[in-house]
Amino acid sequence: MAAIAVVGSLNMDLVIRAPRQPRLGETLLGGSFGMTGGGKGANQAVACARLRAESHMIGCVGDDHFGARLRTTLTESRIGCDCLETRSEAGTGVAVVTVADGGASTIVLSQGANALLDEAVLERAKELFKKVDAVLFQLESPPEAVAFGLKMARRTGCRTFLSADPLFPLPPEAWHMIDCLVLNQTALDFYSPGQSSGDAVPERKIADLAQQLIARGVKTVVVTRSARGGMVFSRGKSFDFLPFKVQALDSTGARDAFCAALSVGISEGMPIERAVRFAAAAGALACTRFGAQPSMPWRHEVEAMLETDGDRGERAPESGTR
Repeated sequence: MAAIAVVGSLNMDLVIRAPRQPRLGETLLGGSFGMTGGGKGANQAVACARLRAESHMIGCVGDDHFGARLRTTLTESRIGCDCLETRSEAGTGVAVVTVADGGASTIVLSQGANALLDEAVLERAKELFKKVDAVLFQLESPPEAVAFGLKMARRTGCRTFLSADPLFPLPPEAWHMIDCLVLNQTALDFYSPGQSSGDAVPERKIADLAQQLIARGVKTVVVTRSARGGMVFSRGKSFDFLPFKVQALDSTGARDAFCAALSVGISEGMPIERAVRFAAAAGALACTRFGAQPSMPWRHEVEAMLETDGDRGERAPESGTR
């Protein structure tokens, strides 16, 4: 069993269904409302646990009802919460999510106690870093804390995974401490040298920009392309992977499921080709249910999808860069 610590955010998600996203200044009549646990860190911790990893959460919640409810949810999911701190200086993070017909979502986030995740919190979690196989980060936490956590993980011999979402600049020294970086084409543009346009990188430039990140020290770069699958790059090797086709209801948790599954697969010793396919199946399954944490798939569901889909979920790896 892989042991994974997730460093990141915990939010209470307030989710409204709507026929479409509202226009600027428009009040739109929505549909059903739900309140579920969320935050990229907590989502990924839940996904790791459901995928049969020993999962631990490092982060901060407020001393309030939302914080208590999130802690209970994680504990009930068999996630270690010894390094989840309750703080009185701020309320628990809250995300307001609008899910349109077809599954696309928009999110407005109030960081709350997530902003209190700092070097001191990570220092207090040092013993946990020594016990796990990998540490998984996102960027809903302060970037300086993420950089410090990457350094601590590297010093203790953990594999490091970073989901580059949302977009925040990272210190230059952080890149060489990332074993596996997951990002989409817009993030690839944001982290590329020179002026960023804020748009998705054109297909023809993906390989070159990914290799630039590898030159900065990242060992493996995974570029996700939503319904078009993605690409994986490392030194001397690259390959595409295809998506698993599902009827999407809500894409909110898809990326978190993908990143968690990738970290579990690699930590279990799966070859990268198998781990990426495992992750793609998890991400696709997360799109078939509403909510973030409720949509995180179970191990048997992912394995069933892989068995049903056979080898159609990936393409053969290619040597060299693309």
